[in-house]
Amino acid sequence: MSCHLAILAVLLLGTAFPAVAQHFDSPKGGSGKPSSSSESKTEYKTRIIDYVLDETLGEKTRVEPDTLPLNYQLLSMPERESAIAASFLANGGSPFQSMIYTDRKAEERFIFAHPYDHWKASASEWHFTNTTRPWTNGTYRNTIANKTSGEEYFRFFLTANFNSRLNLTAEFETNNARGYYTNLASRDKGIHVSMNYQGPRYEAFLRLAYNRFYNKENGGITDDRYITEPMEMSGGYREVESLNIPVYLNDTYNQTVYKDIFLNHKYRFGYTRIDSIGVDDSVETFVPVASIVHTFHIDNGWRRYESQTANLSYYNNVAYYNPSQTRDSSGLTTIRNTIGFAMEEGFRPWVKFGLTAYLEHEYRNYATISSDTTTHDDGLKAWQRFDYHKENLLWAGGRLVSKGDSIFQFRADGKFCFMGYAGNFDVNGGLQTHFRLWKKLVNVHAEALVKNETPDYLMSHYYSNHYSWDNDFKNQFRLRVAGGLRLPDWGTDISLGFENLSNYVYFGEDAKPAQLDSAGIQVLFAEWKQHFGFGIFNFDFDLAGQMSSRQEVLPLPAFAAYGNIYIKTYLSKVLLTQIGVDCRYFTKYYAPAYNPAVGMYHTQSELQIGNYPYMNVYANFHLKRARFYIMYAHLSRLFAEPNYFQAPHYPRNPASIMMGLSWNFYD
Repeated sequence: MSCHLAILAVLLLGTAFPAVAQHFDSPKGGSGKPSSSSESKTEYKTRIIDYVLDETLGEKTRVEPDTLPLNYQLLSMPERESAIAASFLANGGSPFQSMIYTDRKAEERFIFAHPYDHWKASASEWHFTNTTRPWTNGTYRNTIANKTSGEEYFRFFLTANFNSRLNLTAEFETNNARGYYTNLASRDKGIHVSMNYQGPRYEAFLRLAYNRFYNKENGGITDDRYITEPMEMSGGYREVESLNIPVYLNDTYNQTVYKDIFLNHKYRFGYTRIDSIGVDDSVETFVPVASIVHTFHIDNGWRRYESQTANLSYYNNVAYYNPSQTRDSSGLTTIRNTIGFAMEEGFRPWVKFGLTAYLEHEYRNYATISSDTTTHDDGLKAWQRFDYHKENLLWAGGRLVSKGDSIFQFRADGKFCFMGYAGNFDVNGGLQTHFRLWKKLVNVHAEALVKNETPDYLMSHYYSNHYSWDNDFKNQFRLRVAGGLRLPDWGTDISLGFENLSNYVYFGEDAKPAQLDSAGIQVLFAEWKQHFGFGIFNFDFDLAGQMSSRQEVLPLPAFAAYGNIYIKTYLSKVLLTQIGVDCRYFTKYYAPAYNPAVGMYHTQSELQIGNYPYMNVYANFHLKRARFYIMYAHLSRLFAEPNYFQAPHYPRNPASIMMGLSWNFYD
């Protein structure tokens, strides 16, 4: 711990490092000497650079900051801009599962946090920023004229550099969805603070994050005909208002809290090279040769399910420790330390790749309600007795990467567990290149993955009031090959791939983990993203096709699509205006059902959902530092056959008017 405190002290004393530039956009050339008065009159520019880091070795990848002017209204939709189709419980912030197989990437170790991965930024998704001027953003979105059921979102973001190397960023966001259906509401909060110091020899990236997701649970509506046949259920007078539709559960909620601290830092060894940049001028450049890397990551996930009026019939009349009310809890704390030694790419012209070797220790501490609890105990206090399970894993890994070549780049990464779950391994890699076709740029990429892993402890051992299991699962094995091409001049992005899963572990129809012991499951997937523009008229679409060889175990819609037709123009030459209609669609299939007590989606064969076009009409504007929009959401409710379910017995929200405003301040 003293080592980490020392690192924080180095970050806070970043101004003590020598050779700190006064401005980021300094005059071109020079060898560090004072410039003349004419040269000093350089325009002060605003520049924002964002990076994301991989969680193992902190490899940086540059990304675009969230300042894009188009399609801002998408952030009001639960799918946001990243999912074509998904299962959720009507509200933003509710348990979420993408219907697109390639989107299902668990970001956190705690399995009960997976339904909330969509709503928070993991350590590998967080943007570390470097900016020439302080940047503040305020965002507000809500449902107009509906204080009873509407959704309200607020975000405050601040980032500033103390000097050219040291940055501090803070973010606070809250989402309050009151719910259009009885006992279905979400109240979520997120607090994130990060710092980064980027010097030529030493770099450090630190993030502290807190996320809380509170969801009132209603178990779904009791009869789907309130949606599909509303006039029949209302006696022919008028449709039943959503808040009057009967539901299964009362006084029930799930609360999931996820906290983590991520620190990555490295020290580079190298030499200083003097480069001539003119007849009488030169500049000193530090050339890294090798580096030592250390990553520390501690995260804690905790989930509590509480019901004051247990509906036993909803849970097949099962109650292990209290038949009248429930208070289940489970948690996981993970501590990971990774240390690596890297030979840097490009320190000599003939060194075309970088090579890193590393060791990683991972400690896991699981907590579940004690299995010694019985119906003869005081059920009100049963949630206070826990069983703990600890694991220690030691991994050895390596990474080979080439990013300096302008034509061909590749990356290969692999690690092997030799203590704890000995024999587990994860090998993955990718490559990309580009060429010209009819004078048009073509980018090609490919990736592969081979993984052998032991199912998570909570998938094998778990105890709660309504569900209990004790499994002895075999290792899961995954083999995946995928690739694609992108033609930026034509607005085209195509990808396709194949994955084979052996000994697949999933939540079955009884909402308990199960394993498929047959030869395995084959998944084929393809996606086509396209943009067409004709003057002010534009059309974007995203089409996804997929096939699962075992739909009863891994159900997927065969086809899902998102389309967006809009005009884009400038009003009064300054107001960027986007007016359009968008639509989401997925084919019918036996979509996974949601179970509140487990907090997960599981297979079901009761009914199919899908084949419904969900449409919105919107007007989106961008003026200098401001983005704002107004949208009539669920336009298709006015004319389409009412079958707008996103999960079995969980319909989407009725039609509503939504608005949002985002304002940037560069001061």
